Amino acid sequence: MAKRLRRRLQVEDDYTFQGDRISMLPDDILLLILSCLSLKEAIRSSLLCSRWRNLWIFLPKLDLDLDSTTILLQYHRKAYNITKLRSDYVRWVDRIFTILPNSSTNLVRFKVAFDLPLSFSGCVDYWVNSALRRKVESLDLILNTYAYSPEEFYYFPYHKGNFPDNLKLLKRLSLHCVNVSDAAVACLLGNCVLLEQLSLSRCGRMLSSLEVGGTLPVFKCLEISQCPSLSLVVVRDSNIVCIKYAGLGRPHCRFELHCRFELVGVPRLTQLWIQAAHGQDRNFYIRSIRGIIDMFDSVLPQLHTLKIYYNYKITCNDTLQSMMPNLKELVVVVESEFSDNCSLVPIIKWFSVAPCLQRFVLEASHQDETNAKINELWGPKRDYLINGSDYHVSEINNNNEVQLAYSHIKEVEFFGYRGVRNHLQMISWLVRHGVALERIVVDPRSFEIRPNMPWDRISRIQMDDEIIARKLAKKQLRHVNSRINVNIL
Repeated sequence: MAKRLRRRLQVEDDYTFQGDRISMLPDDILLLILSCLSLKEAIRSSLLCSRWRNLWIFLPKLDLDLDSTTILLQYHRKAYNITKLRSDYVRWVDRIFTILPNSSTNLVRFKVAFDLPLSFSGCVDYWVNSALRRKVESLDLILNTYAYSPEEFYYFPYHKGNFPDNLKLLKRLSLHCVNVSDAAVACLLGNCVLLEQLSLSRCGRMLSSLEVGGTLPVFKCLEISQCPSLSLVVVRDSNIVCIKYAGLGRPHCRFELHCRFELVGVPRLTQLWIQAAHGQDRNFYIRSIRGIIDMFDSVLPQLHTLKIYYNYKITCNDTLQSMMPNLKELVVVVESEFSDNCSLVPIIKWFSVAPCLQRFVLEASHQDETNAKINELWGPKRDYLINGSDYHVSEINNNNEVQLAYSHIKEVEFFGYRGVRNHLQMISWLVRHGVALERIVVDPRSFEIRPNMPWDRISRIQMDDEIIARKLAKKQLRHVNSRINVNIL
């Protein structure tokens, strides 16, 4: 009976392979294909045929992210039982770990992303310890406990007294809604000599200071986001390349709490990403942006890239004040609250602080839906936008410093282009005045910023809108000067 069953399975697989050349590829290639899928999709591949059965357990990454942000939004809207959602998630992960012991493959990345408060510490500890046994290189704990105080956050369990040897192999660590103490961070930075990136977001009240020193020879990136108790960050004699900071800048009054950076001996620090803490009004926000930039005044002359996240309407009065003489790239991310009626052109005034600027990138998360009404822009409204009748455009046109700064820009990229009014206005101005402009990249794919780790963005599935936006971009840019290479993705 067993022989007949094996022979039948072999015949089925041979029949399947006749029209399925993908399954005939080596394991390494199949694993590479599976690594491009979500974990659930990779697990489902086991149903294809015996060739794919349990192949996913040899994947070098284990991404246990069910997009809990979307699930929790459904929970709040439809009054789902959050306890049941958490229990279902834990059971799903536990089932996976009952299979994984059969695999001895080292983990390149292990990620847990769900709403799991302190009461689930035992489960999270077990998962993390299992990942450490497989010599994990990148560890992400994104525990989105929005409804709890920091006292209900999961506590990072490793410190000087119980520091496992395999933790020293970490190259990247990301903690969100995780309580971690000064001593634990110091222990990590003192032992993980291979660490390249550290990300700390909403890390409770136990973290008040941290120091990155010369003991980390390959350390490249430090991310700090929404850690209000963190008052001091020292980076000394380091090869760090990039700092990402979301929070308050220098205080506008003596009662404000803020984080202070001391940067000494950081010659390779050339990238700065900043996002201001949300305040009561727009004026507070722009002051926070300026305050954050002022915090890094000692390294501004050596910056090559500055990335600013902005969430309010920008006017010509919202200027940057600190000069960045060597800045080559400016990236501005406007978030979803930035409606299509808000002009983007005032951003161009920021060019005046960067006389050597060569590349400008605008990332616009989802705007108002693209629809047929956009075609009304082809006519009087189009001329109104392009010819500078708009107040903000005319204000920019009369600013010689801005015109001089913009004259060096060779490349412009616009991500999230939807063809809405302010998008068209911005592209039109850049094309009209770009005397040195050589290349424009227009990407109509929409995206959104993850609320948990604010530097991440995820693509939205909106094919219809993208098709319309792509057609509009081709129509709107068909008369661009032939010397400019236009690439519409």
